[in-house]
Amino acid sequence: MGNDVQEPIIVKLPYKQYSREAFMDSELIHKNGTISPVEDWMLKSFRGLNKFVLEYPTVYVVYADKKNRHKHKPEYTVYIGETNDIIHRTAQHLNNDSKLDNRGDWKAVAGSDAYKQYVIGHPEFNKSLTLDVENRFMHYMSSTDSVKHLNNRRTNAQGHYYTDQDFEKIFSKIWLELHNDDPELFPAEQIIRDSALFKASPFHKLGDEQVEAEESILTQLSAILADESKDAQNENAQSKQQRPKLIFVEGAAGTGKTVLLSHLFYRIYKEIEEVRERQPEEEKQEDDVQSADKQYPAYILVNQKEQVTVYNQIATKLGLQKEAGKVVMKPTQFINRFSKPMHGIKGRGDPTKPDGKADIVLVDEAHLLLTQGDQGYSGKNQLYDLLRRARVVIAVFDPKQILQSKQKMNAVTYQRLFPKEELENQSQVHAGKIEADRVVKLGPEDHLPEMETEVAHIRVRHQFRMAASDEMIQWIDDFADNGHIGKLPVDPGVHDEDAEAKDGEIHWKREPYEVKVFDSPVELFRAIRKKAELKSDGWDGKGLSRVLATYDWKYVDKKKNSKDPNGFWNVEMYRDADGLWKYGPKPGMAKFSPVEREEADDTFTKNGYYKRWESRTTDDYFCQPWNYQLTDQAESKRVGDEQAWAEQSHTINEVGSTFTIQGFDLNYAGVIIGPSVGYKDGHITFDPAKSANRLAKPERKDLGDTSAENLFRNELSVLLKRGVHGLYLFAVDEELECKLTNHLKQ
Repeated sequence: MGNDVQEPIIVKLPYKQYSREAFMDSELIHKNGTISPVEDWMLKSFRGLNKFVLEYPTVYVVYADKKNRHKHKPEYTVYIGETNDIIHRTAQHLNNDSKLDNRGDWKAVAGSDAYKQYVIGHPEFNKSLTLDVENRFMHYMSSTDSVKHLNNRRTNAQGHYYTDQDFEKIFSKIWLELHNDDPELFPAEQIIRDSALFKASPFHKLGDEQVEAEESILTQLSAILADESKDAQNENAQSKQQRPKLIFVEGAAGTGKTVLLSHLFYRIYKEIEEVRERQPEEEKQEDDVQSADKQYPAYILVNQKEQVTVYNQIATKLGLQKEAGKVVMKPTQFINRFSKPMHGIKGRGDPTKPDGKADIVLVDEAHLLLTQGDQGYSGKNQLYDLLRRARVVIAVFDPKQILQSKQKMNAVTYQRLFPKEELENQSQVHAGKIEADRVVKLGPEDHLPEMETEVAHIRVRHQFRMAASDEMIQWIDDFADNGHIGKLPVDPGVHDEDAEAKDGEIHWKREPYEVKVFDSPVELFRAIRKKAELKSDGWDGKGLSRVLATYDWKYVDKKKNSKDPNGFWNVEMYRDADGLWKYGPKPGMAKFSPVEREEADDTFTKNGYYKRWESRTTDDYFCQPWNYQLTDQAESKRVGDEQAWAEQSHTINEVGSTFTIQGFDLNYAGVIIGPSVGYKDGHITFDPAKSANRLAKPERKDLGDTSAENLFRNELSVLLKRGVHGLYLFAVDEELECKLTNHLKQ
């Protein structure tokens, strides 16, 4: 094995033509383009077509496309697989699988002449490597906009094996050749890897902690669902049967909780589906009648609007739901669906009157669940309401990511769910191992009927997001969570010693994590723009980068800013005569006031704002709009019908917040730390009076809580932990900026 790997052998042919002769007459896909059958006969023999495609393990991609009449672009149905005998496997799919009642996918393939097939071979392919390649294909194609239906019944990421060190390079070569042949079906790796679909996909290879955690949870689920299927034998059994199970998956930002949840959801769904397929027909029909209205094997609930879109696209593409909103939704939607209608309010369920019970509910970012009513939710505690509507709730939870006062938990409830002694001993708990159940009583502290639930905890600790040394991660944790700024450690990175020994050049397995402090927000903004222009193709790319800020500048949703020419709400600062950056607009600047017009024209809207936005940022003045205000002026590369904020190319000119970035990754994060965050007496300080975050400020007198400091600390922590490869900083507060600069110089 070495730094250079051989080229793959890829052939393309109609799917129903699978004889040895058909393969020898097929098109050979080459990095320089498709080679016709006549020209490449000698080349195919030379490259070992018979050996590496017909006799070695291979991976195959079966596909058909049709034009979308609205977008005028192709949309694909795709099946991914691997085999040791491509001719036999193709015959099996067409002649046997197509006749099975539960394989409508292959029935459709066998009944059409539109399907084609890529078959991929390589001299290094063995069973483990082809399974890894198959899994990566599923990962990439589930993240591709043009693929609308993706068929495969497993996740196959492998552990260590011979040739595994060449997997990334081999796959990148395969993908590049396929991209050259059909860029619509196989987009550039840059587009895929920067997408939120890719990052939330269930086809990520799990780490050891995640694997152990997943198996622990699945073992418990099997036992719970098996018990539920039996009649209760006595009063105690009946009591236990009615008691819901709550499993908390805990871990800091970047520890792979969302990836674990996505992977777990897919496995739960597929394994329950397989069990039901093995049921006698009469039991299956009875289940279908009972579940026709709203029952699915599992539901996944997501709080962030953009994450709901991401999960819906994945679930629909993989066939877990026929349309968006069936198994993926917001918590309030789920509560409404499993409630009796509220009198006089159309579409609203009554949280006090559950109607039906789901088997399994998974909740991503459960720390964002509401603990009081708001405009769309009339209950008092969403977690409580979910437990009344599910047999098992699996909740991803990180108390350091609670950002709003309406998400704060009653102190009594929190102590019962997360006992202080357990929190203090977290470092001694084996990561990935589920703890013993405890029966917890909930409800009265929130003026709700008492309910018992069985609670278990499982923790993940390994940092997956930040590609940094342990010392660098600890420095960021101390800064973000503990309010301490120590001397910045040197991150040496991880060298590729084998590659360096071969050519004497520097090669990295992981480059050093980069932390920089800027004395100007303008320079930080320009540096992030440069990072955003970098290549992110391939497994080692790092392009997607954005500027973020603490919520210290005013933003009013659905309302124009009458002081801005475009009506935008901006992050705004200026440099004074002493060279210091100050919060707000520059003194003496011409003031704008919109003038109502009889009709709009090419320059102005009817209500007097400029239609076209142009940045007013200069060397001494920073003014960029908050997120969700600019629109894309040109057609951009798209992976999803509704891309996440950071994926949209025009948002490089905006400033993101926790509302757009929580739950997402950036390759480089540029964080503007506003005036609400300062430094005094050796610690980070927070001044709510200097923040514009109204959602963090309200006092929760019902909880006896008047402090918002933890919420502002959590906001800073979320922003500082978004960068995979680097973190760029600018602080408005002079003492904080000075402290950061001095420590970086050391």
